[in-house]
Amino acid sequence: PITMTISTKNTLSILLMCVLAITAVFLVTKYQKSTLKEELSDFAIEDTAAIDKIYLSDKDGYKLLLERKSINKWMVNNSFEARPDAIKTLLETIKQIKVKAPVGRASFNNVVKKLAVKSTKVEIYQKGNLVKTYYVGGATEDWLGNYMMIENSSAPFIIHIPGFDGYLYPRYYAIPELWRSTALYRYKSQEISSISFKDNKNPSNSWELVQSNTNITLKDHTGKEIMNFDTLTAREFLTQFYNVNCEGYVKDIEPERKDSILNSTPKSIFTLKTTGGETKELKCFSKKLLVETYDMNDKLMDLDVDRFYGIINNNKKDLLLLQNYVFDNFMVSVDFFAPKTGNFVKK
Repeated sequence: PITMTISTKNTLSILLMCVLAITAVFLVTKYQKSTLKEELSDFAIEDTAAIDKIYLSDKDGYKLLLERKSINKWMVNNSFEARPDAIKTLLETIKQIKVKAPVGRASFNNVVKKLAVKSTKVEIYQKGNLVKTYYVGGATEDWLGNYMMIENSSAPFIIHIPGFDGYLYPRYYAIPELWRSTALYRYKSQEISSISFKDNKNPSNSWELVQSNTNITLKDHTGKEIMNFDTLTAREFLTQFYNVNCEGYVKDIEPERKDSILNSTPKSIFTLKTTGGETKELKCFSKKLLVETYDMNDKLMDLDVDRFYGIINNNKKDLLLLQNYVFDNFMVSVDFFAPKTGNFVKK
């Protein structure tokens, strides 16, 4: 019979123990990866087109409800339209986020505490049903990811968007005003029935363009129709209202100063009417300079030459900040539509 030496037996025992240890590590790792993968798959949402509501709330008390009203229109707290660029970025983030790594054991408790103190809760709905809830925390130390945690999950993770070097927390901000759209006019030329410009400083510069089907007419400041004008210029003018924005909304202004502005005579009034019956009247007010400013000729300036104020449809609550660079293209004199040769002829 074959006999085994003590040395051989010890070697076989050690090999057997190694095999068992490796098998145990493999099974534990496989289980952890399986559990980890199951939790990781709960962050991103592939079908963002089905998302119709997103609710955000942070630890500072801000609450934000984004609701889809149409394919490209979202409302903020059912009060005003959301910025299309912000909505696009948020939906892309919801779709593209991936787990970079689980939070290490050494920093686990600290990250959980930070999420409890400083984070934004995100609730995502599809067809009216809540499908996802997670918490978005602060950035990692290298600023290349964010700590996030699924509601009722057992652990936080480091989340990122592959190929994007930055952190994601700002994309989930819950302050309503930061989501507010700056859009004033979003109309195709065929959606416009009339546009008028009233220049209160020089009334004779005022005009009105009226469009009906393929016909377009021009009226002067008295309402009298002008026969020979440049119709091509007029039609091109109507194509400019597809993407017109204000610079922002004026918030940090003393009530007395705001009342003084709104109680003054508008320098001009710009009115657009649509074929659907909508009217947007923009009253424009000069913006006085609050600090001593001189022009290139060392002459003291009274008014801001770059910006002015405005309100839409007499909504005095929202004071708009507008740029002359944008609106100088619209607030033109009636002579802008004059024929290339000859003078206006009135009907």
